[in-house]
Amino acid sequence: MASFDIKPSKWLNESKQGNFVFAPVGNVCNVQIFDKISMEKCAEMLGNLAQIITLLPTKPIVTVPAKIISPYDISPDTFVFDVAINSGGGELNAYNAIASMFAQAKARGAIVRTQNVGQASSAASMLAIQGTPGYRIMYENAFVFIHYGKSTDITERINEQEINAKNTKAFRNKVSEIYTKCTKLTAQEVEKYKTTEGSGQLFAKRCLSKHLCDWILTYDGQLIGRTGR
Repeated sequence: MASFDIKPSKWLNESKQGNFVFAPVGNVCNVQIFDKISMEKCAEMLGNLAQIITLLPTKPIVTVPAKIISPYDISPDTFVFDVAINSGGGELNAYNAIASMFAQAKARGAIVRTQNVGQASSAASMLAIQGTPGYRIMYENAFVFIHYGKSTDITERINEQEINAKNTKAFRNKVSEIYTKCTKLTAQEVEKYKTTEGSGQLFAKRCLSKHLCDWILTYDGQLIGRTGR
């Protein structure tokens, strides 16, 4: 059995924010994203993630088997970041930083197991779908909001409005690529589900069919996977 003796020099989870990294226990490190995704509210979490990932032994990237019996059945010699998400989203730069941490962890052979326990909206939805394929879980009544991006830019000069419009369009196209790459949503479906008003909720069953998650965890503890997994 592998031993992951990871002892960060300091834990900075004394703040009242809801975004934490907890000390690893065995091969599992719990991460909690329960607040706005911003650099201010995620700084402690990002620092701790970076420190833990740096200490991980470099291993080959995990080859996910074609059929996973349970997302909780993971070899003790594989390190797991268990990421619980209940967030309304937030800033793009903070999302990019956390997604980069996820990518580094996977590159070192770790599994990123994401669990949408309530809502994964906007930038948080992009984090939820970028867990390790086969290890993305949604609770039975959880939901997803597709990232919409800024809907308006108020400026005084026409040329600034045009620049903002072009930048906003490029940003939205980039966001759409993340969804189409990590899920079975088409570009047209992504556009359909984008919202700023709350009418585009995607609940667990739809998310499962469209590969925004791999499992549904019901209130009685049952795991539901896609047919023909």
